[in-house]
Amino acid sequence: MSSSHIEVVAQAAYEAHRSTHDRTLPAWEHATERDRQAWRDAMSAVAGENQKTRSDAVPHRSLHLKAGDQRHVFDTETTVGREGTLVISDEFASANHARFWVARGRWYVEDVGSTNGTWLNGRRIHSAQPLKKGDKISIGHTVMIVTST
Repeated sequence: MSSSHIEVVAQAAYEAHRSTHDRTLPAWEHATERDRQAWRDAMSAVAGENQKTRSDAVPHRSLHLKAGDQRHVFDTETTVGREGTLVISDEFASANHARFWVARGRWYVEDVGSTNGTWLNGRRIHSAQPLKKGDKISIGHTVMIVTST
C-alpha cells in the first residue's frame, strides 16, 4: 500500500473515531504530527504482509469514465496525464497529472503535483477526494465524467 493510501486510510479512521467516540479531538489537519504518525503506523500494521488492508479487500466496482466520446473502465489504480495510464492530449495537462485509486471499496481522485491542478466539480482539489456517479474531473481543458463507480 502506498504512503498516500496509508495517509487517506489513517485520516478516515481517525475522523471516524473522532466522530463516534471523542468529539473533543481536533480534526485531522489540526492533530499533532505525532498523533497523525501513530494513526499512519496503525494503518500500516493493519495492512500486514500482503500490503492490503481488510477494507481494501472489499470487492469494489470498476471506475467508468467518459471523456469526450470515449469511455474508459478501470479496475485498478490509474494515472492520468500526457504520459499516464490514461493518456490525454491536453497542453495544460502535466505528464503525470492525477491518479485514480480505490480504497475501502470507494474510488478516489488526487492531483499528483501537476502544474495546473486537478478540478472536481469546479473546485480545485488539494487532497484525495472520493468519487461518485456524475462527478466531473477537469484536467486542463479535458473533462471526464464518472459514469459509474
